[in-house]
Amino acid sequence: MADIQDGFGGDAFDSITDEYAPFEYALADVGVEEIIDLEVADDDDLRSDASRGSIAGTVVSVIAHLWLLMNLAQMAIEEEPHWYEPPIDSRIVDVQEKEEEVEIVDYTLANPDDRELEVKEVINAASIGLAMTDQPKKEVEPRPVDELIPQLRETRVYDVPEGTRMDENIVVNGTNGEAMIQLESALDRVTWEVAKNLQEKRVLLVWMLDGSGSIAKQKQIIAKRLRRVYGELDALQKTDQIPRHEIPLLSAVVSFGAETKFLTENPTEKFETILDAIQNSPVDPSGRENIFTAVKQVLTVWGRFRVQQHRRIMLVAVTDEAGDDFTEALEPAISLCQRNGAKAFVIGPSAVFGRRKGFVPYQAPEDGKTYQLPIDLGPESAVIEVVDLPFWYSGDQYTYLSSGYAPYALARLVHETGGVYFMTNTTTMSGLTPLGVFDSAALKPFTPDYSFGSPQEYQRDLMKHPIRVAVVKAAFLSREYRANGTPRLDFRVTPGNFRQVASEAQKTVAVSQLAVDTILQGAFPEGIEDALALEPSSRWRINFALTYGRLLAQKVRSMEYNFAFAAMKTNLSNEDVATKSNHWIVRPDTKINYAGNYRRVAETSRNLLELVVEEAPGTPWAVLAQRELKDGYGVNIQQRFIPPPPPPKPGAKKPAAPKKNVLFQPEQKKQAPKKPALPPKPPVLPNL
Repeated sequence: MADIQDGFGGDAFDSITDEYAPFEYALADVGVEEIIDLEVADDDDLRSDASRGSIAGTVVSVIAHLWLLMNLAQMAIEEEPHWYEPPIDSRIVDVQEKEEEVEIVDYTLANPDDRELEVKEVINAASIGLAMTDQPKKEVEPRPVDELIPQLRETRVYDVPEGTRMDENIVVNGTNGEAMIQLESALDRVTWEVAKNLQEKRVLLVWMLDGSGSIAKQKQIIAKRLRRVYGELDALQKTDQIPRHEIPLLSAVVSFGAETKFLTENPTEKFETILDAIQNSPVDPSGRENIFTAVKQVLTVWGRFRVQQHRRIMLVAVTDEAGDDFTEALEPAISLCQRNGAKAFVIGPSAVFGRRKGFVPYQAPEDGKTYQLPIDLGPESAVIEVVDLPFWYSGDQYTYLSSGYAPYALARLVHETGGVYFMTNTTTMSGLTPLGVFDSAALKPFTPDYSFGSPQEYQRDLMKHPIRVAVVKAAFLSREYRANGTPRLDFRVTPGNFRQVASEAQKTVAVSQLAVDTILQGAFPEGIEDALALEPSSRWRINFALTYGRLLAQKVRSMEYNFAFAAMKTNLSNEDVATKSNHWIVRPDTKINYAGNYRRVAETSRNLLELVVEEAPGTPWAVLAQRELKDGYGVNIQQRFIPPPPPPKPGAKKPAAPKKNVLFQPEQKKQAPKKPALPPKPPVLPNL
């Protein structure tokens, strides 16, 4: 019974015992004591009466049946279980052979010059009454989108290890690095990338050096570090960390500026040739960095190594600017890289936030003055997406702020070829606002989209999102209609001029007010705030909140200032100015004191800017939003009185001037007129 219960479970066991319950009841009616007390009759008794013999047979039969019933009561009939048979499922299974797992070895840098030490096995890449004005002045013509976006790109072609099956849906994109690192650390990372590629196939490594004079220091560091780089690669081959191909690594050096110069005639395996080419690379005085043209020329001349020797081509460019030829040469360069399976690695600067031009301070030895030299450092996105507005009151202006991202053209080259952008602190970044380094983890959700290869593609995507259209329009209009910065904050007035002074103060903010209104009306249709909840991109959300919030803040401040001085003209009399109010000092206030109908606009602005600070901490957007929120939107005019100097008493004589004793003054000799000093020669400013 225990076996039955275990096999069928509790429910099956209960049903079986119910079925055989009558047998148990019959056994109970007979009585066990009666069966035990029965005695067998003697032979004489049997012979004496035939009926008694019949009774004895009956008793034996009853005993036999009782014995049978007792055994049956302890038995259960096992029914054949109804097992569930699943349907047959036929499938075609692609049986793949299990590949051997590649052993991952931690890399450790070793100095090949230290011969007394044992050569390390691998390298480590981790070391890394309002006054109004007429039309606002148009400062510059807006640049069309076509000037900022390169030509249409071609179909991608990716390089994969030999013998690997490539799925047509494969996506291989490069990375823009994770944080600002030193140049030495970037070179160590390059070494690791070269070693990783050498494990798969032979490599052609091309060093591409910026020819401008501002990169001279970086060239010295590269030359000093180069022996270590190639020593590590040699150590990897000797310890079988890199397959021993026939000449596994070939290298070459080119310099780019206005023209591309091939400093090695052909790729070579000789380290000394590479070192000499880098150390003696010439300086290009033109100030142009045609890096994308250089990429095209390198692949045109040496792309044959991909087909003839089955080498992977790795381009390592070292530059401190964004490149001057991206408009015409970026997309053809990407196309050639993809066609030849070449990967581009760039060691370069951070882009300036929301601008194309940055400035480098240069002190001229001729006159000792400091000049701001313009350079191309941005923007970090396909088009400028940051509104250009000055701030009010004291504090940093953040005009040239680091974005924490690579310049867009260089970032796109890396992204589309599967390379890496190593961001380093270069000379050309010295003109950016010194705020330190932005957190790479905080910047990651707001990374620009590097997939656009043509103006048409960018515009098609832009027009699907009203938030994005508004931001881009506002960015362009803010460079066309310029708002003024901080207005005049300190005034000394008299009873005769205080109204005129107040009117002039109103006019200065009226210009800013009209410029801001023009941008708002041209870029932000009514109810645009409702579309913010539908915007899927975090970058565009904070772009919109910062842009719209700053414009509304500027509008409220201008109106508050304008209303404040309208009140000063109305509420003060000549007597008031003459006796108690001739010195006015303007201070920011958290309350709206004069333009009461703009309190709701001020609240909307604050909510948007606080959203930026909350959703994007540690980013350039948060820096600008916090700077705008630093001072209140209201105006408080502090009135003071400075007593004027007392007028001279009537009839008072002026003190006489002391007389000079001329009796014994020597006779003055006539001197020849001095020749005017020659103006200093204008300084010779370098081209960066």
